[in-house]
Amino acid sequence: MYRPKRVYKNGLPIHKRIITRVEQLNKFLFLRIVGKILRVHSLHRKLTLDEISSVLFIRYDAFGDMVVTTPLWRILKRLKPSIKIGVAGSSKNIGIIGADNDIDIIYDYSADSLKDFLRITAKTRQDNWDLVVMCKFNQKTRGGIISRLSTTNGFNVTIGTPNTQGHQALFSTLIPLPKPQHEMPMTEQLQYLLSSVIDLPKQNIERPSVKIDPKTEEDTKREIEEMLIRDKCSKYIVINIDAPDVRKWGLENNIALAQYIESSSSNFSVMFISLPSNQKHVENAVLNANLIRSHYFPTNDVQNLLTLIRNSSFVVTPDTGIAHLASAEIKPILGFYPETGEWLPYAVPAYILLPKHGELISSISLSHAIEGMRICLTEIEKGQFTGVTIVNS
Repeated sequence: MYRPKRVYKNGLPIHKRIITRVEQLNKFLFLRIVGKILRVHSLHRKLTLDEISSVLFIRYDAFGDMVVTTPLWRILKRLKPSIKIGVAGSSKNIGIIGADNDIDIIYDYSADSLKDFLRITAKTRQDNWDLVVMCKFNQKTRGGIISRLSTTNGFNVTIGTPNTQGHQALFSTLIPLPKPQHEMPMTEQLQYLLSSVIDLPKQNIERPSVKIDPKTEEDTKREIEEMLIRDKCSKYIVINIDAPDVRKWGLENNIALAQYIESSSSNFSVMFISLPSNQKHVENAVLNANLIRSHYFPTNDVQNLLTLIRNSSFVVTPDTGIAHLASAEIKPILGFYPETGEWLPYAVPAYILLPKHGELISSISLSHAIEGMRICLTEIEKGQFTGVTIVNS
């Protein structure tokens, strides 16, 4: 049960401050001991490419997070083709990299507990990684232990700042960001980490990119083309229905948006997508709406989803994972976001709708979304859709 913290008029009483300080000290000393047990190898300089033969990237969290991490191994493979690249993902995101030939080894780090990670990392250690990059920046204690256990004698690094909690004891080095986290796109944070650990030539920020299995791409494109021929359209817009519950805009709203697209532009078909588990519900809703050029497009395979987005003209989504895929494919976006920050679409034209402060995305009105769609369609038709527009509803 939620119990709000008591507010003290003159700040925390002395005994509370002492208890807090003792707790911090206990954690600091505990992590120092854990770091010693794990034999963490300190790193106080940049590594050169000549002294690194293998790098493991750990990214076992969300779908879109894997997308924004792809530039890291692209950069290394371009600069040193012989380097061995490993990526540790999970059931949430591992399908995205299944066709990526820049990755030499893929590990499934799906786990329910630290005990599971101990079992999984035992196999990873056999490959003797020179450098392990923890790309998930929160849960530092767990991340430090997992990244250290993933290598026998290599270095493990991540973004962070040495503090009183003592997480620095679990990493070879923590790299502080040069600006507040919310002001720096996530893919730039990751590339900053890489260039702060390895001495790399100065270069521009690399755009995220995803590779698709050629056979899957060919088959999916054929299915899309058949739909477009029936609709007598040459282009289509993807509308993603799904997101975590607090981020959903609502199925009825999205269907109404598709109705607006059909009535205002005869050039576009609409392809609805959702999680496979919600397919029947969304498919039935689309059919019952008596839409003419709008369809549910099954995306049971991540490669199907990638192909659908790659060949689209425009993407509508409340989910940052789909937005990251659209950004990687340089597709304009109409996005529903709870707030601005490091997860906004990267380097693509975007029209972002925000709810009123403290309210859910579902509170964004249909009229605001239709106005956003009208502006986007007009700019796309003119070939003038540029920059990012953020609108508070």
